[in-house]
Amino acid sequence: MAKNPGERLFERYLSSLGYELIAYEPTLGTVKRPDYLIRAAGHEVVVEVESFGSPAPPAGSSADRIEPISDRLRSVRNRISAGAAQLKGISDRPLVVVLANPEGSPVPLEPPMVMSAMYGDLNVAFHHGGGTNIEFGRNGRLHVAESSGSSRGNHPYLSAVAVLRFNYAADAHTAARIEAQSMGYTNPLAILREANRILHERGEAYAESICLDVFESLSESAVPLPPEVFSGPYDTRWGKLPSGGYGQRS
Repeated sequence: MAKNPGERLFERYLSSLGYELIAYEPTLGTVKRPDYLIRAAGHEVVVEVESFGSPAPPAGSSADRIEPISDRLRSVRNRISAGAAQLKGISDRPLVVVLANPEGSPVPLEPPMVMSAMYGDLNVAFHHGGGTNIEFGRNGRLHVAESSGSSRGNHPYLSAVAVLRFNYAADAHTAARIEAQSMGYTNPLAILREANRILHERGEAYAESICLDVFESLSESAVPLPPEVFSGPYDTRWGKLPSGGYGQRS
């Protein structure tokens, strides 16, 4: 079966780390067949790759406008849900949805945005006397246990969500941001997204490697993703911190 660009990119990532692709679209005892069964660092992991394929909007005032966070995150949340549905019912292995954006679609895949897609819109509370608190609110897609004992969200079996990306040299990022500004973009987030689109469009000549940003699930019923899996030199890992918050661990 023909594979989409996101799947081909993921296979290149696996190859770069020496991971074994056990099967493509394996039969694992459910009606739906996920994309990959892999062996990484001695562990079997099941992966569903969800790709964004729509083109970026043209430069101009409308492209420079930043929509409300819920609108911008809807496509990311839909991809997480679609990927999780493909993994439902599989047991005894870590289950991971990988988000790929091989065509540079203008979707928010920066770490704060992915965490918001997973756990809810970001809320910032300012406390009298100083200090701020960042909390997650409505619209998250993944299962979260509340301190009150209740829970919200879906897909408690999902181990992690990961974002597949190119790792670009710092000077390439700087040049792309300058070019985006020269095209008329002024909003900082719009500049960042247009710069990312430019880098995607120019191809991998600007890229140093393919890597993953891995965001662990907070669900205690999911099979944990071992820390040694998806731990390449440019990969990042996000999860629950010893302090009880959620943030980058490596």
